[in-house]
Amino acid sequence: MATCKYGGGAFAPRLRTMNRLAFLLIPVLVLGMLVTQPASAADHDTAQKAAAPDLHPLLVSASELEGSFAEIQHYVEAGFIYQPNLSFSAQVTACGTEDTDWRAVVSGFADADRAFAFFFGKAEDVLREQKALARLVPTESAKSLSKQKIAALQKDLKTAQGRRELASITKKTLDDIAGKVSGNKETLRFLGGHMYGAFVERLYVTSIMVLAAAEEGTLAPLHNVRIGTFSRIHDVLTAFGRDNCLGSSEKSPQRLKTVQKLGRLVGTGTHKPTLADLRKVVEICQDVRDSFMQ
Repeated sequence: MATCKYGGGAFAPRLRTMNRLAFLLIPVLVLGMLVTQPASAADHDTAQKAAAPDLHPLLVSASELEGSFAEIQHYVEAGFIYQPNLSFSAQVTACGTEDTDWRAVVSGFADADRAFAFFFGKAEDVLREQKALARLVPTESAKSLSKQKIAALQKDLKTAQGRRELASITKKTLDDIAGKVSGNKETLRFLGGHMYGAFVERLYVTSIMVLAAAEEGTLAPLHNVRIGTFSRIHDVLTAFGRDNCLGSSEKSPQRLKTVQKLGRLVGTGTHKPTLADLRKVVEICQDVRDSFMQ
């Protein structure tokens, strides 16, 4: 186990549940979560003029998504396991006073932690992460799954058929989001901040788990994992950063520098990160997380 010192008809209900699970796993917020963010008068005036950053790098094929879900087994074989002490959710209390930028980025942390809980934890772990996300984005409560449904879906994803169904629904969801994201700047900044938070949290937890696997000599299964998804998300975040939309306009430029620095360490081309690179990744991500501690 990798622990680390670093830190209509019978099919219809099932289809609806799988559809809700797709929202749980995709790397961006569903549109319904975004439109709840109020637009300022200035943003409203320019909403028709602003062009949304290109989300098309995220539009992978259903077969690629299915392959990504299948690759989760490689992480399991390497010893990956959900660890509550690595989650940011303990820092998420009842919200209301935090500003929009804080909620955007921290909801990204929570979204990433929820996915880790789903793939590597128990149903009760996913429930805990769901509650943290719902505190940040109340509209998520409507999409929360029961403990029984989560457990059934976790079991389902161990089958080829289950992965195939989820991949198909996830692709349709991503296609829909990419086609409907508004050019409203406030909406885009919330989305950009959220994706930035999810990006940082995924790198933080994954790097810690890889370092733990290296310590325990269980790295071999990870040689079969592709990094194409990382490159795509990195490209989207870079586009958001160039449009000054990685959260608040004041903080976005520095966040773009962080994304670029992490990209160089992890590699978006032929570069293979070393363990030393991953230790630097953990340090950078830890600094980002610390800046959002309440």
